[in-house]
Amino acid sequence: MIKKITPDPPTVRKILSTADKDLYLSKHSDTCSNEPEPPPANTSRLLDTLAFTCAKPVIPEAPYKPTLFAIQPGINAQDALTYVSNLLETAELNGDEISLHTNPVERALFWGMLHSVEVARAVVDALLQGSRVSDPASPSFD
Repeated sequence: MIKKITPDPPTVRKILSTADKDLYLSKHSDTCSNEPEPPPANTSRLLDTLAFTCAKPVIPEAPYKPTLFAIQPGINAQDALTYVSNLLETAELNGDEISLHTNPVERALFWGMLHSVEVARAVVDALLQGSRVSDPASPSFD
């Protein structure tokens, strides 16, 4: 019995034509169109399905002490996400300034954290943008 030294070559994928690629990209565009797709029957907007905020302390020093800052109850999801987007934008701007004053090792670690903040903000902003596209009557939050 002879042992095979090299593995089998990878399977060949079907090569897509330019027309197939264009069709795929037109269906999965990375920008929101001005004319939203009609929602399927009996569906609601994601932001409408989210509950309101509940009261939550912000980083209490000790569980038995009252906290100075707290999340207020009854804030709707769109307002909460808008505020989160503003906080993340501030973190990005501050991070850009701080990264100029760090050594190369700290800068690499800090860049990773800053990238996470930027991605988180992009997700929040995409959710807000998607809610505006699905509800043209909603105000702009840019």
